[in-house]
Amino acid sequence: MLRSWPFTANPGYETFRATPAQSPFLCRKRVARLMKKLLLLLSLCTGALGASAQTPPPVAAAPAALYSVEQLQSDFAYLRRALQEAHPGLYWYTPHDSLDRAFARTAAALSHPMAELAYWKLLQTLVAQVHCGHTRVQHSAAYRAWFRRQPHAYFPFTVAIRQNRLFVVDNQSATPDLQPGTEILAIDGHPTAEILPRLRALISADGYGTSFQDHELEAGFFDEYYWSCYEARPAYPLLVRDSSGHQRRLTPQPKPVLAAAPGTPATPAAAPSPEQAQARRLARLRSVRYLDTPPATALLRISSFSYDEADEYKTFHAALFAELAQRRTKRLVVDLRGNPGGNNAIAVDLLKYLLKSDFVLTTSALAPVRIPSFMQPDPGSPAFFDTTQVKRLPDGRFGFAAATVGVQHPYRGHYFRGQVILLVDGGTFSAASNLAASLRAQRRITIIGQESGGAEAGLNGGTLSRLELPQTHLVVQLPHFRLLTACANPQPGRGVRPDRVVVPTPQQVAAHTDAILSQLATLLP
Repeated sequence: MLRSWPFTANPGYETFRATPAQSPFLCRKRVARLMKKLLLLLSLCTGALGASAQTPPPVAAAPAALYSVEQLQSDFAYLRRALQEAHPGLYWYTPHDSLDRAFARTAAALSHPMAELAYWKLLQTLVAQVHCGHTRVQHSAAYRAWFRRQPHAYFPFTVAIRQNRLFVVDNQSATPDLQPGTEILAIDGHPTAEILPRLRALISADGYGTSFQDHELEAGFFDEYYWSCYEARPAYPLLVRDSSGHQRRLTPQPKPVLAAAPGTPATPAAAPSPEQAQARRLARLRSVRYLDTPPATALLRISSFSYDEADEYKTFHAALFAELAQRRTKRLVVDLRGNPGGNNAIAVDLLKYLLKSDFVLTTSALAPVRIPSFMQPDPGSPAFFDTTQVKRLPDGRFGFAAATVGVQHPYRGHYFRGQVILLVDGGTFSAASNLAASLRAQRRITIIGQESGGAEAGLNGGTLSRLELPQTHLVVQLPHFRLLTACANPQPGRGVRPDRVVVPTPQQVAAHTDAILSQLATLLP
């Protein structure tokens, strides 16, 4: 089955009008974080009860234990044809001959029956070499359902990656020596220098940098990618180096769960009203506050360009910039750290207040074909592709039929004249990185933080399709347009690089200390 999802603007894997069915990756992140907490709690409870006293329940067999060589080769050929026909930037970062060799290596590896995990690793490793953060292979629905039912031994700590080194951030184990900032030299005998490249090779990202991949590993997916490459264990022996430089071996165990006092009734939390739930959701998506240091400074935090789903974004922007003018605000800090993108129309509307004359967010958005041969313009078909998203350009090429592409006009009389500062990091992706790149290309601003996860040149997106491979039912996410930012001379294969690099230490992350805002006054020009 093939399914195409049109976006109101430049999409990310975080998708447009996000719903569980339509936004597989964003929902995977949300569900995974919730599942991770629930499963960790379950494993802790089991440990508190005494695992040796009980026999663990049998683990259900993985779906479709082995696929035949013919099935594997058939799906591989299907995937290759789809990418070569319809992917808008297949050879943007990887030369044609190099990618052909990668296809040949993958084909040669399909010489024996495989289980889904092994096949997924082969395909995802191949697809990741396209260097497109919107192109990825996902497990089949049956495999995902099976995986969620399995017990998992999570790492009882979170991690930070700094200069290709791995550090502990939050120690959730019963081992007090595993302090924030402890360097992990090896896990289960595997050195960090081996682990990180293997895990990164499974994560699709724009260009050649590792900021997006490291951000995903730090955001709660280190465990899952580790399981894809190494054996899962009830506990993981570590070789660590502490702050004094001494090395030691540790096997951190989960903390025991303290049982509630007998007879103590649980007090359920009161469910929020619909209005409260809406307000909380909006507060998570975007918020504004005014800082005392430096004075006359406003901080606009945008965690995702998806707040149009819960509010009228144009009304919010108009009220915000009217208040900035009334307060005589001199500096606007726009915090895009961890923003995976979303609706490009939100980004365009913001730029209408931040740019004085006509501007562009996306200079062009081109597709190699009007409609892929493996899709249909019939809305009743499972292989539906919305051809209204595509228009033929005067030169005969095909472009994205979105109002956010091309020249945009500012709101006259509402230009924000103060200083503009953007905060970015490896999680700044898609529409968020496009905004950073295009705004800096058209106005003098200051960017602080870490290199963005999204490429400075632009991305492949516009409309994403989900291709279900016929034999194995793995799902391939395929973008249809190549979107370019306003940056005339982007750094090839790199994200938006900050003017002032600020990398939080593992200790700062563990203490929830904002490494930028805590010293913002000293970072401004």
